[in-house]
Amino acid sequence: MTVSNVVEREQHWFAGDGGRRLAATLHGSDTGTPVVMLGGMGQTRHSWDRAARRIAATGRRAITLDFRGHGESDRAPDGDYSYPRQAADIAAIVAQIGRPIILVGASLGGKLGLAAASLDGPDVICGLVLVDSVPRSNPQGISNVARTFKAGREGYDTLDEAAAELARNRGREPEPGAAEKLRRNMRQTPDGRWRWHWDQSYTDPRHKLGLGEGTAWLDRTIPGLTIPVLLARCELSDVVSDEGAAALQAIVPQMEVETILGARHMLVGDDNEIFADVLLEWLARHPELA
Repeated sequence: MTVSNVVEREQHWFAGDGGRRLAATLHGSDTGTPVVMLGGMGQTRHSWDRAARRIAATGRRAITLDFRGHGESDRAPDGDYSYPRQAADIAAIVAQIGRPIILVGASLGGKLGLAAASLDGPDVICGLVLVDSVPRSNPQGISNVARTFKAGREGYDTLDEAAAELARNRGREPEPGAAEKLRRNMRQTPDGRWRWHWDQSYTDPRHKLGLGEGTAWLDRTIPGLTIPVLLARCELSDVVSDEGAAALQAIVPQMEVETILGARHMLVGDDNEIFADVLLEWLARHPELA
């Protein structure tokens, strides 16, 4: 079996901080510096499958992860989804992998990556890729994303209904097969309704993940970050602005910026394979991350 023809996949469970079970899929052979991929709020690890296959086909291990409170991973029994707690989860995972990782994070996943890289250093994260993610996000864009979360609190009668509302909130029409693609991102509860497969208490302000205290915490924490960093901006994003990107680059001057043409903020859920080209080109420019 060759990686170029068949990419092996394996379901795996990591132990996060406090022993919480974190669900992952391992793609490809266990060689090179692993690439661990986190989605945004409300997304599961399956959203990254296409990009993970591309990475694995190069001979490198790719790991897609349901972070705490998402998908099949454990919810937080104490309700703690703060940046420090999630950074502790990532550090625990890296200890089990046995070597530093490259972390790829979209939206909230990128901010979790900034937190972990800043708190735990290059022995945990040796390279960081932010997919349309900066601390100082555009408030209107965040409001647009939050509208989708709020709309789904009561659940949906069918997956088609969920797909239609998600597309409507993005200003688009549902694509063929969109409902079936949502199946792994949703769960059917005993009342028969479909709900997003994540703990919606994430939106509670006490976690300090929002644009106020959360942004201030990241601004205080990330100065001094020395690892290679890439910001992959989505051309049509309403979340990452020129000002937000410039503010982060002022703090992390080594950060490279690439624009993914035609992409919107929800790239991971739309067509993350086009992001794989940008990522693989960046990795090729950084042989120290091989």
